[in-house]
Amino acid sequence: MPILLHSGDVEEATAGVGQVFHPHELTRVAAVSRFEADLKAVVTGPLVAGQVRYNSNSDLFCPSIEGYHVNIPLSGRLLSESNGERTVVEENNAVVYQTGSDARILTPTNSRLNMFAMKLDRSAVHTVLQDLLGRPVSDPIRIHGGLDLTGIDGSAWRTLVLNTYQSQIAGSMLANPLLAAPLTYSIVVGLLSLTDHQYAEDLATPAVLTAPATIRHAIEFINSHAALPLTPSDIAREVGLSVRALQRGFREFMDATPMEYLRGVRMRMAHEDLVGAQHDAETVAGIAARWGFFHYGRFSRDYRQMYGVSPSQTLRYG
Repeated sequence: MPILLHSGDVEEATAGVGQVFHPHELTRVAAVSRFEADLKAVVTGPLVAGQVRYNSNSDLFCPSIEGYHVNIPLSGRLLSESNGERTVVEENNAVVYQTGSDARILTPTNSRLNMFAMKLDRSAVHTVLQDLLGRPVSDPIRIHGGLDLTGIDGSAWRTLVLNTYQSQIAGSMLANPLLAAPLTYSIVVGLLSLTDHQYAEDLATPAVLTAPATIRHAIEFINSHAALPLTPSDIAREVGLSVRALQRGFREFMDATPMEYLRGVRMRMAHEDLVGAQHDAETVAGIAARWGFFHYGRFSRDYRQMYGVSPSQTLRYG
């Protein structure tokens, strides 16, 4: 369920937003006829995302941040100060704060504090990085400062983050764990790939080739656990690989990514359920959703390509 807050009181607003993200204070609140603050947030496992808006030209201070935070202005621009760095942040950019750092956000004249904020649990980010590298990492990851989102990869990541948030606020299919867990994983991977930190060079180094037996183990695991909200890291941990090595192994031996293979398994499971179902007791949409297919038109198209008939024909005639 979305977390919604609207307040006309400065202390109530900062306390409410601070409870969701991180305790902070407004160090300057410019005069307005009536102060208003709005928050729309959603929690997806280790990720908290939301739009924070103060109608005042305000400055904000967060001491000793817990976790990793990303702020993206939704209008105007902001000036960020953290770890001795000053960063001008606009709509096509973001600023990242590492765990343990302080952050000061200054709102220039004629701007308002209107931003998308994202908090990632520290242990979740470290787990994803460890899965990618296949080894332990130190604490903290030195990941902070400005993040350019104007390039192809940055723009795609910004779209993924904002669309995922907006869809979950609306209560769409992206709130379902079968989709939410892999999306959250992808958001963390994207952040680690886009930012500069002490492990960036290691992530850019190609993974070693994986033995076929290990990929067969991964395939068996996927086949047996396709009903769970699996992520590449779940599969990689099961077979003792880094995520990058798992992905290279699947490309080499299966000509697919692990998630593409998982989708094929789930399609086969949906087909088996359609064949065995009573057409007057179950629906195509219900069976498709059971296996993580929430876009009926896309499911029907992909099903017809794989089996030569529509899913409704299979349900009716077996």
